[in-house]
This record gives sequence, structure tokens and C-alpha cells, in this order.
Amino acid sequence: MSIHHSIEPGVLYEQPGTKITCDNEGKWTAVVNYLCTADSFTRMCPRIGSTLPCVPFVMLSSVESSVTEGDLAEITCNYTGVEEVTAPGGGPPTPADEKVNATYTMGLALSEESLLLHSRYASLSTTERKALKMIESGKDKDDQKNDLRAKVTSARGIEALAKLDRGQTSYYSPKITWRESWVRKQAAPASELNSIGKIDTPNGPCPSLAGGRTWLRNGVTQTQEGKVFRVEVEWLCSNPGGWDTDIYT
Repeated sequence: MSIHHSIEPGVLYEQPGTKITCDNEGKWTAVVNYLCTADSFTRMCPRIGSTLPCVPFVMLSSVESSVTEGDLAEITCNYTGVEEVTAPGGGPPTPADEKVNATYTMGLALSEESLLLHSRYASLSTTERKALKMIESGKDKDDQKNDLRAKVTSARGIEALAKLDRGQTSYYSPKITWRESWVRKQAAPASELNSIGKIDTPNGPCPSLAGGRTWLRNGVTQTQEGKVFRVEVEWLCSNPGGWDTDIYT
């Protein structure tokens, strides 16, 4: 609640209760309340981009105001910022220095894949696989009027055919995502963008993979608030056998 006794026109009064916080990624925020007469609001209101003297690296990113009884303007100023990063010893910071407060999250989900893509049916011959795909699409014979089912002869092929006959055309494949997020004073650097869509090694304590699986840099997301840029990089785990090195390198 604002505390005031005598409000003079043309004077901006900072109110008690300033709140300053720093989150686990290193983003600083400050909320400062001011009071002035309503007719001097546009002249006295702090401007976007101005700094806060007690925390000089935060800048004003948004302002809210309401006019109260007595024609007084109550102003709430929201400041955001990131402390300047320096390397140990005071030299220029490296990407690792910038990410000292980075956070990491892992996501686990299931995605639907074609039954014939399951590793259990990797040994199917080209002839069997083609026949099973045509059967899956609802055909009984190929273009030469040959019986497609007669082409499925291996134990794995017959097993897959039985599953298709009962309507099981897909399976759920586990998908793992790994995300790194941090805040910085500039937009995402080109080094973070150039590897999108390529096989990559994630940063941080990512889980070990088995079955020849590999990671793909899946995307980069950037959000801006004032002069603070939050960058999130995501990696996507492959199916067993890894991402195709002919395509994703």
C-alpha cells in the first residue's frame, strides 16, 4: 500500500517495498513502486530502458499505472537484467562462463511409429517389407497380380503379417529430449544456431544412451524481456541405431 502525506506536483516519490530477485538462471528482476500526481504522470514516469541506481545492470522493461482517489498515479515499474559475465581472472568470458547458471531439463514421451520400422523387423528382406507395406495399404496382389502374402515367408515376416491382420500397424517409440537454458545480454549467438538439424553432443549432464542412439540438435528458442534474452537449446534422441549420418551431418 502506498504511503504518502503530502504529494507535490512534478515530484516522483519512491515507495517502500522494493523487491529484487535473481532466479537460478541468473536473471535479475526488480519491482519498484512510485507515486506522483496524476497530471504529472507522463512527465515523471520512468522511461523504458532506464536503469535502477541500486542495481545498475537492470533496465526498465514494463510499466503499469493506476489513478487512485485524490488524483494520484500509482506506478509499478518492472526491471530486468543480467549481470555482466567475466571469466576467472577478469578476461573475456567464454561460452562456458556465460552458462555457469544454465539449467537442464529432460523430457520423456512416446511417439507413434510404423510397425515395420521397429528394430524387431529390421532383418526383413526388401521383398517381404515391400509386400507387407502393400498389404498394410489394403492390397492383396502386386502389379503383376501375384499374391502378396505368398511373398512373406520368414518367421519375422509372418509375425508382422499377423499383427497387421489384427489392425496393429504402429507401435509407440520412446522419445527423449534434453534442454539447456540460460540468460544473456545479447541475442542467441550464431554458434548455437549453426548446428540445428545436425548430430550433436548436448551440453550438461545429459543421460547416457544405449543401442547406438545419438542426439540431434532439434532447435533453439529465444525469448526477450527488456534487455534480457533467454535462450533454450533442445536435443532429440534417435531411435536405436542413431540418426542417419548421411543426412544429419
